[in-house]
Amino acid sequence: MKQAIKNLNDLNKLAKKLMASFKGGEVVGLVGELGAGKTTFVQFLASELGVQEKVNSPTFVLMKVYQTSTSPIKTLVHVDAYRLHNSEELKNIGLQEYFGKPNTLVVIEWADRVKDILPKNSMMINFTEGEAESERFVEIN
Repeated sequence: MKQAIKNLNDLNKLAKKLMASFKGGEVVGLVGELGAGKTTFVQFLASELGVQEKVNSPTFVLMKVYQTSTSPIKTLVHVDAYRLHNSEELKNIGLQEYFGKPNTLVVIEWADRVKDILPKNSMMINFTEGEAESERFVEIN
């Protein structure tokens, strides 16, 4: 499914729509250039989950774990693979322990850099820029 995102409200609506389908245990990979909207999308997901903390891209710490106030998802794991040289670095910090965990949603920015360790049923979301400054196209596989 490829969808045009004309503004932040559209991106928020997409996050809400996807959150309605998540039951826990999902791994979502985000792919796109710098500034394509990956972190903003995670912020909208976190808001839907009732995360109280400020959500920023974990570029330097690689992974942040947030507690949610919703059910059935109780934990949001936010990963940024931008700085990684290989997926071993994520293995070393224990990311795979969260894969498939029933009450957890794992979202990985720059997932194309670590696709060799992602579960086969991972949802991949590709962000591409449109012609207007705020326009994006989102394709979900």
